[in-house]
Amino acid sequence: MLFVDGVGLGDDAEYNPWVTEPTPHFRSWLSGLPLSRAAVGAHGKEVRLIATDTRLGVEGLPQSATGQAAIFTGRNAPQAMGMHMAGLPFRRLRDWVQEDNIYKQFVRKGWKATFANSYTQEYFERPATKRGWISVSTATMLSAQVPVRYLPELLRGEAVYHDLTRRTLKEHLPEVDEITPETAAEHLTRLGRDHDLVVHEFFLSDRAGHKHDPELVRWVVETLDRFLGAMLRLRQRQDTIVLVSDHGNMEDLRVRTHTMNPVPTLVVGDVGAIEDGQVAEWNLCCIAPLLQRLVERRQKGES
Repeated sequence: MLFVDGVGLGDDAEYNPWVTEPTPHFRSWLSGLPLSRAAVGAHGKEVRLIATDTRLGVEGLPQSATGQAAIFTGRNAPQAMGMHMAGLPFRRLRDWVQEDNIYKQFVRKGWKATFANSYTQEYFERPATKRGWISVSTATMLSAQVPVRYLPELLRGEAVYHDLTRRTLKEHLPEVDEITPETAAEHLTRLGRDHDLVVHEFFLSDRAGHKHDPELVRWVVETLDRFLGAMLRLRQRQDTIVLVSDHGNMEDLRVRTHTMNPVPTLVVGDVGAIEDGQVAEWNLCCIAPLLQRLVERRQKGES
């Protein structure tokens, strides 16, 4: 699963960089269309784009903490918390996602799941981290005792940095070489050979949406497009790629806030795992069950 922060399905308009910037790979999967609301639907036998509700029946702008919690647990986090919650999860939400999540669900079934993102040792030594100020993705991974990937694993190609190319890591560690999005895709694909589920989180898209930095916006679009293009070239027949976001943001550069737009669930591979009866009401809580169905179908030879 590729979790991309802050990317919604917006309009075909000049304020949507997923429309105005070149995305040859997205367009090649989506029948020549950009990643926008107009592309929702099936594209051939192995590609389906689903408009995914992030509001989950709760008033207010969808936010990162509860949106991510819904993705990683399959449960309605905004409803459970009584509101959409931004940023890093407070203790109540953190405890809630650690009770049950996709990693624990896979462990119970005897399946192997991993989080591909690498961390620095310094991150876990920060006072804020020790006090529990960690992301939902980190909290869920740690709750299931999934092995943490550090710099040595990253340099061996056994992890992927959050920005894919190590561009931001190089600002702090100049000795680290930047890599191409295609090389990052090779590293992530390699992890999939030994696991039933590999999760990667990319959040610079949300930062680009808030900052409205044209250079960063262009870089995010190009980098993700190239990365996913390489992932598809490397994908084996039994592999399925699922891309999802927690809320809208970057698709509407008229505003610096999150949006009410649906987000993409882009499935490339075993689209038969998508239950047609659910599509009309598809939301963030559908992702964890989808990931389980994909593994079940692969094990039964149905994919």
